Amino acid sequence: MPPDLDPPAATQAGTTPASAAAAAAAGASRPAAGREAAPSAARSSAMVTAGIILSRLVGLIRQRVTAHFFGTSELADVIAAAFRAGNITQNLLGEGTLSATFIPVYARLRAAGDARRAAHFALSALGLLLVAAAAASLLGVLAAPWLSFLVAAGFDEDKLASTTRVVRIIFPMTGLLVLSAWGLGVLNAHRRFFLPYAAPVAWSAAQIAGLLACGAWLGMRGEPLAEALAWSAFAGAALQLALLLPAARALLGGLAPRLDARDPSVREAAGKLPAALLGRGIIQVSGLVDTLLVSFLGAGANAAFNYAQTIYLLPMSILGTGEAAVALPEMARDTAEADVARRNEALSRRLGASLARITVLTVPATAVFLVLGRELITLLLQTGTFDRASTARVEPLVGAYGLALLANAAGRVLITASFALGDTRTPARYALYRVLVSTAVALLLMRRLDVLGVVLGAVIAGWVEAIALALRVRREIGGLGLDQIRIGRVAALTAVSVGCGAALRAALPEAIAASPWGAALILAGCGGAFAVAAPALGLFSLRSLLRRR
Repeated sequence: MPPDLDPPAATQAGTTPASAAAAAAAGASRPAAGREAAPSAARSSAMVTAGIILSRLVGLIRQRVTAHFFGTSELADVIAAAFRAGNITQNLLGEGTLSATFIPVYARLRAAGDARRAAHFALSALGLLLVAAAAASLLGVLAAPWLSFLVAAGFDEDKLASTTRVVRIIFPMTGLLVLSAWGLGVLNAHRRFFLPYAAPVAWSAAQIAGLLACGAWLGMRGEPLAEALAWSAFAGAALQLALLLPAARALLGGLAPRLDARDPSVREAAGKLPAALLGRGIIQVSGLVDTLLVSFLGAGANAAFNYAQTIYLLPMSILGTGEAAVALPEMARDTAEADVARRNEALSRRLGASLARITVLTVPATAVFLVLGRELITLLLQTGTFDRASTARVEPLVGAYGLALLANAAGRVLITASFALGDTRTPARYALYRVLVSTAVALLLMRRLDVLGVVLGAVIAGWVEAIALALRVRREIGGLGLDQIRIGRVAALTAVSVGCGAALRAALPEAIAASPWGAALILAGCGGAFAVAAPALGLFSLRSLLRRR
């Protein structure tokens, strides 16, 4: 899977540039007489970030509990592969597709002050989405053996059969998550941000409760516990949907699905669907290919791959997704400038500011992944059957993923700039190139480097995509505003913060340094040094960052 792609259900905690733009349009373009009181951009950003952080933290607890019971065992491989296969429906029909089809049309109808037509369109979209999600879920249950083989052909017969049984539970769950994405779109368009991004907490909490109830209290082990985890995920998806639908119902004045394919707005959204599905399909194929390749690399490979992604996605969801979500509405306003030279100057300045913020945060994070990756894994995952050997297996993968942070975070902002300029084809084309590069490099390296080869393929492809996007945007607007990045100061910040953590690790007795408490102390020292050095170097202050978020 490309390192900037969220795992199952994690995408529900993020945001997409298109949904953020739609939300901005819904509040900014509506005539003053009919405009609802809209929160400030700073408050909206704070709600998005708070929801993301909350859902990510609970998601990490979920992964820690999962690691406690399954570690990097063959059954952990089954769970990772089954969630990947079962997540096909969500990835194809979920927030990414709705952001390109449903949300812009709905937001425009609301911005025009036509609340009745907007509600009619939203409920028509819900009805059609219900049919599509139900059909896809049923097809997934029936085709579970073939889907399992598609993502895990390297598994032996028994392991593949276990994957199939879990997939049959998981697939209907992702249909519920697709409907949750519809609710997220409605709430975003009404500038209701916190609930949609915090709702995935219910999905994670249900799995935590299911594992503790069945594994710790009832003593279940092996495949029955894996199936209990899958049923808990299904229940969590239902809870997540139950949190979002009442809020959507209050905004729409009802929740009765329609099947009005003759609605012009429905037809407009449907006309955008093939391109949106193609773009999502490219990303989905990449994820399936990576999971398939890893399945040939022996017991525990898929599990280690999944755990490394979990750690990588914690900073990525905030640094990349959050920055892109906040930047697009501002860039979209810049493109309204009639004078092309002034438009390009404003875009370049805003893009450079975003890239500067990303650099200040991602470069030290990359160093932490490379130098203190073992401590991150120990603190977040090492428990129960996830022992020191499991930590050692995941550590190089986390370090490699750290090399992708800057490229993928910058890539998301550059895609945002392309969208603001009205260019949706170039990012889709470069995504295809990324898939080809990632697969080719993975095939070349995996024989010698095992799972690390697959990760490095994704990392290299991420840099290729980011550089290509940067060159394209620079040609379009004349510059990227890179003069705002203070490279020397960022290097000094990185050296001070990570150096402090490494010095603490060297000073502690080995037994303490290798424990979760020791890891927490080392990482706290690194974070404290960062918090002191960043404002001292004039890069930013935590107080101003919190105000912005």
